[in-house]
Amino acid sequence: MSRRNAVIAVAGAILGWSVTYPAMAAPLSRLSPTQCLEPTKAGYAGSLDENWKAYAPYVRACPLAGPGTVPAKVWLLTIFAQRYQGDHSAKDTWPDFPHPMLIAADGHCLARLPELFPFDPPRTLDLQFGDVTDGVPQVIRVHVSNPAVGGDYDLPALRWNAATHAYVAQNDTDIYKKADLSCKR
Repeated sequence: MSRRNAVIAVAGAILGWSVTYPAMAAPLSRLSPTQCLEPTKAGYAGSLDENWKAYAPYVRACPLAGPGTVPAKVWLLTIFAQRYQGDHSAKDTWPDFPHPMLIAADGHCLARLPELFPFDPPRTLDLQFGDVTDGVPQVIRVHVSNPAVGGDYDLPALRWNAATHAYVAQNDTDIYKKADLSCKR
């Protein structure tokens, strides 16, 4: 408790005030690229869409699991572009990779990211998630480190909507609109 809040609490107790403080939000977990494995090794048994199959050796599933023993029910399915680059000639054209998807165990798309995780050269994505309830993160945030002139930015925050069984972007940003993160494109 800060000194200011302590003074207010003491004054409130003397004067008979009821003082409550908002609960602190639980810290977010950071997704490390080292947690991303070949889909079956990461616990994801769903199939790949046709547009992903050409990149199968580079596809990684990243479980978004909270602390404890509850297994992940949401994965980030992405293509590790740097591994792809390493296996292909520099003269090859950069492919139009499928956008990463947040997916359920049955392969159902829950949301999309408009940039590759962890690297979409020259950008690096930092994905954080939290408030995991029954294996499902309730909030996902992505910060993009961008060395280009435009600089760093955040993707729209995603919140779980149990009624629609999908993540919903909470805001537009200067770079992306809420619809850019939807599976319905």
